[in-house]
Amino acid sequence: MKSLDKKDEISIKKSDVSIAKNYLNEDEIKLLGLLVEQYLAFAETMAQQRTPMYMADWINRLDSILQLNGRELLSHTGKVSHEKALQKSEAAFEQYKIGLKAVEKVESMKELENDIKKNIKALNFFASSYRLLL
Repeated sequence: MKSLDKKDEISIKKSDVSIAKNYLNEDEIKLLGLLVEQYLAFAETMAQQRTPMYMADWINRLDSILQLNGRELLSHTGKVSHEKALQKSEAAFEQYKIGLKAVEKVESMKELENDIKKNIKALNFFASSYRLLL
């Protein structure tokens, strides 16, 4: 199965729809990578300096890095539960599969139609050749 909006991409599987990172565009992935790089550089600095860090310290430092980059911090857990998000993504995936099957059916019919046209041309050629022999 392939994404309809991207040519020559890998197949989309049901297991992929529950992972949000699969739906980030290239710029968003790059920005996420830069944030992670900054956080890891900070962690490496703390390790080099042998500075003890506790979980609360890591959380506060991550919040600082996000704010420094102009990111808004989440102050709540959100409005949609994980289970509802999974249900919604799976329902959307089922709709995607239905649409994909329709596209595949149309492509298959076009391929079949082209094969029939080629066979008709070949039959007409053989029929006219046969008539010439008579």
